[in-house]
Amino acid sequence: MSESEEEDYMSAKFLEEAADYEKKARKETATYSQRRQRHLNDQKQKGYIKSREELQREAREEGMKKNLGDTDNKGMKMLMKMGFKKGMTLGKSGGLEKPLSVELKQGREGLGMAEARKRELEEEEEREMAKRPRMDPDEYRELMANKAKENKLHRRSTAAAVIIERLDKENGIESNILWIFCPKDKEEQEQKQEELGENETEEYTRTEQAEDSDEDEEGKEEEEEELPYPKEEVEALRELPLDQRLARLVEYLREKYAYCFWCGAKYNDAKDLAENCPGLDEDDH
Repeated sequence: MSESEEEDYMSAKFLEEAADYEKKARKETATYSQRRQRHLNDQKQKGYIKSREELQREAREEGMKKNLGDTDNKGMKMLMKMGFKKGMTLGKSGGLEKPLSVELKQGREGLGMAEARKRELEEEEEREMAKRPRMDPDEYRELMANKAKENKLHRRSTAAAVIIERLDKENGIESNILWIFCPKDKEEQEQKQEELGENETEEYTRTEQAEDSDEDEEGKEEEEEELPYPKEEVEALRELPLDQRLARLVEYLREKYAYCFWCGAKYNDAKDLAENCPGLDEDDH
């Protein structure tokens, strides 16, 4: 191009250069929180190790996708010499072109036991529902909504207490009054939480609430005898409403360990937490 000729600034060349410049500028002007989040995501993907079940499932699915007719093996060559063509089925007309899918059975129950137990539970539930008095639909919906909210707060409080216990022990703390919200038998607690999650739509009568309350009180009395804290302080902590209990546990994690329960991450320090955590509440996340 001679010096006398003017460059066409509307050509595709200049438009592509402008787009590349904007992309590069956006990449360079990324905030610290964006760069840190991108770095955390990359580390998470690199450090993720698939479980044996996942590897087995992927290998099984990959094997089921393979078409034996597309492979060059001796068996296929023999069939083709006898008149078999790719895409045909063996045996009667209308045979299966693909193998049956594999359904692995989880658990140790015999065949058909899970279905039989499920039917028994459904029949028992129907009998119990028939015995219970009819409730106003609006009252029933409100009762179920409140129960679901309480179950959710209880599960989250338990999870926060378990995190506190783990971090405290990692930092050499041998006792903390907030540990009273940790489950004594973790397997039993996990099973109970699963049952609560699956049966959140079941009716929860006043009689059942009273029975659960009595059982909880008995367990609390046995546990309080072993706690190295004043009984009044333990009782006051237990009597906190569930939302206030969760707020106290979350606040302890933030102030003591710069850990955000809602982010599920431990930050470097209080400054890092303040700059990169969206806020104190779940709604902020």
